[in-house]
Amino acid sequence: MKKITLFLGGQNRDFHFGIGFIGMFLEKNNIKISDVMEFLQSNPFKAVPELMYCSILFNYQRNGLTVDFDAWDVAEWIDEAGGINGAEVEQFSNAFLQSMTKDVPQSIEVKKKVTKK
Repeated sequence: MKKITLFLGGQNRDFHFGIGFIGMFLEKNNIKISDVMEFLQSNPFKAVPELMYCSILFNYQRNGLTVDFDAWDVAEWIDEAGGINGAEVEQFSNAFLQSMTKDVPQSIEVKKKVTKK
């Protein structure tokens, strides 16, 4: 899934997923990819707005659009839309988690061939 569109801040906004967005999020928050889920679980009130902000920001930047909002605005939009448990956050979270796990190779168990001597 490359992007979703959600109604936040009084308009439809495109949230972009992919390596550019996640790279921006990791750099902005000074965390490693292996710490993302822990960050989400330990403080979703900080992590979710940051994820959503970076997702919108990345989309605006990659399309050459003027950014007329900041992370504070995104947090307010989330509050206005039902908060951390609102439908928009749920849709974003589902899409984000799917983008993190989609097309990840599954571990394949390789059985050694037993030969008799």
